[in-house]
Amino acid sequence: MQPDFEQRLISAIQPIRHFFLAQCIEFAMSSGLLTRLSEPSPTDVDGLAKDLNLHPERLTGLLRYLEGEGIVTDSEGVPAITAKGRELLEFRPWYELLIGGYGATLRELPEVMADRKRFASRNGTMVGLGSCGMSRFDAVPLVKRLITRLPEPPSALVDLGCGDGTFLLDLCEGGSPGIGVDPTAGSIDNARRAAAERGMSDQVSFVNATAEDYMAQVKAEAVGAPCFVTAFSLQEVLEQQGRGATVEVVRTALASAPGAHLAIVEVDHRPLDPAVLRHGLGNAYYNPYYFLHRITEQRLETRGFWEELIAEAGGYVVACLTTAPEVDSTGLELGFLVRGH
Repeated sequence: MQPDFEQRLISAIQPIRHFFLAQCIEFAMSSGLLTRLSEPSPTDVDGLAKDLNLHPERLTGLLRYLEGEGIVTDSEGVPAITAKGRELLEFRPWYELLIGGYGATLRELPEVMADRKRFASRNGTMVGLGSCGMSRFDAVPLVKRLITRLPEPPSALVDLGCGDGTFLLDLCEGGSPGIGVDPTAGSIDNARRAAAERGMSDQVSFVNATAEDYMAQVKAEAVGAPCFVTAFSLQEVLEQQGRGATVEVVRTALASAPGAHLAIVEVDHRPLDPAVLRHGLGNAYYNPYYFLHRITEQRLETRGFWEELIAEAGGYVVACLTTAPEVDSTGLELGFLVRGH
């Protein structure tokens, strides 16, 4: 036996440790446990179990585990969240997307890796929830900056692939009317609930449909200048319906009314770029993000690809921006403001 066996073992199984940890953190978030522990009124394990509809013995086991990872304290008395746990809660949307949305995806690798025609499944509702939550930090500010480049305020914002609706609701807070479109019924239910909670149900409506189906029934308007928004949704049309259908979605949006614009947010596909792989966020987030999009029914492409597709659809790029560097300095998330010729 080599003298450094134990140290090499500890190093080798760190990915297993983090696999378990990510799963348990996501459950602690989605079950409401971490939120409950962060509230000012502490309670013991039995009280927590009753509040959260969990079995007290199993909850104790989870709390012990989380205490071992420095996320909670006093797991068998009156548990409390640590500063590390509070920090995790701030980044909850990333857990909702990658663990809640794609947690079961990798279990399907044996099937999908052998057959290009098969795709791994995902939890569309959780993907939408996580994506919209993350967008408050990056894509929403990016689209708001694009909207300031419009020659006049849009007559309406139409979000194609709206997820849980919070992305569109954030964009419409200034008073713009909005329409959200998404193919996942659970996401539309969440969106309507969110609009009601924010008192915006009369201002923003939601439609359960795919982007291509919705755009197929859009009639050209003689007045008004809507701004359509596709944040990470054209990649789905591209893989599921092909390039021609994607071009048609863009073309229809730009032809819907004189002065209509389209704000597109996509991720530049640069999986082997050394600058990406050396970047902390590139390695921690975009590297797994790239792989997940290879095995699920989505297709990432390069900036040049999207610029060519926009031109094919009869549009031109008014502006191309990326995220604020204090949030994401990779420059991989691209926002295009597009208008028809």
